[in-house]
Amino acid sequence: MHIGRRQILGSAGAAAMVLAAPLPLRASTGPRVFELYRGSSQIGRQVLDVTRDGSRLDVAVDIDIAVRILGLPAYRYTLSSREVWVDGRLQALEGRTDDDGEAHRVSVTRQGGVLMVDGSGYSGPVEGEPATTTYWAKSFLKRDEWISTQDGKPLDISAQPAGRTEVPVPGGATEAESWAVRGDIGVLDLFYDAQGEWVGNRFEARGEQARFVLAERGRDLAGLL
Repeated sequence: MHIGRRQILGSAGAAAMVLAAPLPLRASTGPRVFELYRGSSQIGRQVLDVTRDGSRLDVAVDIDIAVRILGLPAYRYTLSSREVWVDGRLQALEGRTDDDGEAHRVSVTRQGGVLMVDGSGYSGPVEGEPATTTYWAKSFLKRDEWISTQDGKPLDISAQPAGRTEVPVPGGATEAESWAVRGDIGVLDLFYDAQGEWVGNRFEARGEQARFVLAERGRDLAGLL
């Protein structure tokens, strides 16, 4: 979920087999929904759903952004990604994005200790244990490389604690840890509550602040990865 979103108005067969496996609905965490604001205007939403089956996690992310100016469409962005984790290691990722008419894609499969990436932004191997740009697991902050779910580009990042802040949540507000994520991803601040749950984030979008605001918490995600 690395939105050329900073720009808001500003082997493949193996992947198919892994990602096509039926999801056990009984183990779904229930969706976590964020509303996306640019300045004071709501411009979109993200739905995150994590399904667990033993040591396997299936993660589904869908983003839909529509910016209007004077009532007229000015920008549209959609992203749909699906990833599979087993024992804390990324096994597969499929993503499709329409960035205002510009198509992006990514397909990732694991071959032993290496992830093979085929994307519109990068094609080749990625070693180590990278995270992805879905942000939902606080443990991602310990990993210094993330794979873009938009185009497959490997992103070198660093994450540092940045104090505490109050963030809006359904029914009020909560105090959260703020983490400053920098590097290839640009300027991103991620917020996690006392239980380690992802409760929002903030980034720059063409000179204005954009925010993911928690609208529906769903079930707990902390501790799954």
